[in-house]
Amino acid sequence: MNARSTNRPFWAVGAVFGLLVTLLICGPTGGVAQAAVAAPAGDALSVGDPDALGQIDLYVDPMCPYSGKFVRAHGDEIAKRVEAGTLRVNLRFVDFLDKYSASGTYDSRAIYAAYVVADQSRSSDVAWRFIEAIYASDVQPKEGGTTDLSNDQLADVANRVGAPQLAQDLIRIGLPIGFDPHVVAANNLVVLHQFPEPGVPLVVINDRPVDEDSDWLAQLPS
Repeated sequence: MNARSTNRPFWAVGAVFGLLVTLLICGPTGGVAQAAVAAPAGDALSVGDPDALGQIDLYVDPMCPYSGKFVRAHGDEIAKRVEAGTLRVNLRFVDFLDKYSASGTYDSRAIYAAYVVADQSRSSDVAWRFIEAIYASDVQPKEGGTTDLSNDQLADVANRVGAPQLAQDLIRIGLPIGFDPHVVAANNLVVLHQFPEPGVPLVVINDRPVDEDSDWLAQLPS
């Protein structure tokens, strides 16, 4: 065993300790993810103005191909409305497909990464760009596939959308510091099962599910 391999565990412990000290000084914000002026709503990761006239709850699974199709189809318009202050999106992640990912943990790691990006950036723009990025057709892992994104790759995605260095470091280390994705997913799953068809993606407006393939954006103030 050489000196490098011997010292590696001590380096890892030191890195985690350093991040913990930093978090004690500057965040996270009490276990809830924030983006810009958006305030969190329970187990939701919220982007957009909390006073926006248009408000939706959006249930998605990070590896679900239909969730990916939904985000790719509506992502640009959602981004425009969030930027204009007319839409607030409460993302409610579930982890149906965690066990079907190559690592067996992709959903939970992606959920954690999204929360960290939102919390550390405090930017609805950055938070939503990260969501769009992990659902991009050339990035989102395939259900039952042989590979998915490592922590390093998720951190690289965070870097590309402009997330702060601390967010990237937290994602790379992979410890659920500040947010527990399993609890988030479990709590959202309980609420999801209160609807007649508890699948994802699911758009909920005024506590009522709508057909995500319909022109549901037309129901909201623009």
